[in-house]
Amino acid sequence: MTHKKMIYGGAAVFLLGLIIWAIVTVPETPSPDAPSGPRIMSYENNTIHEERDGRTVWTLTAKRVNVDIDTNDTTMQGIEGIFYGEDGRTLSLKADEGHMDSSTHDVILTGGISAETSDGIILRSNAIQWTAADRVLSADGDAVLTRDNLYARGDRIASTDEFRQFTIEGNAHIEKGGESK
Repeated sequence: MTHKKMIYGGAAVFLLGLIIWAIVTVPETPSPDAPSGPRIMSYENNTIHEERDGRTVWTLTAKRVNVDIDTNDTTMQGIEGIFYGEDGRTLSLKADEGHMDSSTHDVILTGGISAETSDGIILRSNAIQWTAADRVLSADGDAVLTRDNLYARGDRIASTDEFRQFTIEGNAHIEKGGESK
């Protein structure tokens, strides 16, 4: 009989210990005022675009797209995109990463930038930026543009017509047919 009492006693101690452990380790319910991290929706192989006056301005297809649920800001990885000119010309590009601000619709693309227009203008830079309000597409940071026998470089090369006409800011250098300006 004492053996049974020891088993029951051990079981009672174990059960009491389990109850105490369960009470002590109950997680705290977060307060409504507690800060929370960003809530993100992720998509694979997704396309985003901008339209203006019934015309597609640009499309960007990314291997991965993350959208912050609270701000609607978008980050992208593995990007291929096209900017569409009003005259039918296009600028195709590739970038490693990108970000679109949901309130301004400005887009910044970075890493591994390569871009080329449908009429042969080649553009290289550290970043490509679309400023939606001004409708300006710019190559920022060590920007280089080549077209036929024209070579242009600067800190920033900007255009409103897919680089048919452009401005160069900071450390501007242009060579045309072997001439340096």
